[in-house]
Amino acid sequence: MAAAPTSHQLAAGAPWSSLPRGGFRALTDSAPASVRFSVGRRRAARLEVKAAGNIFGDYFQVATYGESHGGGVGCVISGCPPRIPLTEEDMQGDLDRRRPGQSRITTPRKETDTCKILSGTYEGMTTGTPIHVLVPNTDQRGGDYTEMAKAYRPSHADLTYDLKYGVRSVQGGGRSSARETIGRVAAGAVAKKILKLKCGVERF
Repeated sequence: MAAAPTSHQLAAGAPWSSLPRGGFRALTDSAPASVRFSVGRRRAARLEVKAAGNIFGDYFQVATYGESHGGGVGCVISGCPPRIPLTEEDMQGDLDRRRPGQSRITTPRKETDTCKILSGTYEGMTTGTPIHVLVPNTDQRGGDYTEMAKAYRPSHADLTYDLKYGVRSVQGGGRSSARETIGRVAAGAVAKKILKLKCGVERF
């Protein structure tokens, strides 16, 4: 047997003026739970994501990756035009200049910083696709940083990184290590070639 209509139900074709006192909300309050819906404005929750930035540039875009004592570091370069002569040797000169262990004020860690181009070139020429550069870590000393799990290193970014993101890499500072600059140096070598060939700009 069908339920008897209530005073809060609106007959088909009836004008909205015939709604009960309280209007549309009163109608929804009396509806069965399966069809009841909210008419109030819900405040959207604010989404906040904290993450370390690793992408730089607009047209010539560089994404760096890797940790100081992980498998390696490097970069992915997007926006490099095709038909630019490019080999590992073009980057290696600049990477050798920043290589650690060349003076007594730098880390004694011995790394060759030998780069490998994994994609984006063919027979010594860029193809216009993303260029993937990898520099493997060969002198990993994760055990040297055991005491850093209990104390932050002075003059390093360990404390800042932990306070900002709530996590840190004890081994060599992870992404806050100076080794992260390898990807930028490699990308800079590519940018120099583009500027020289397209604009005639050279460093002195």
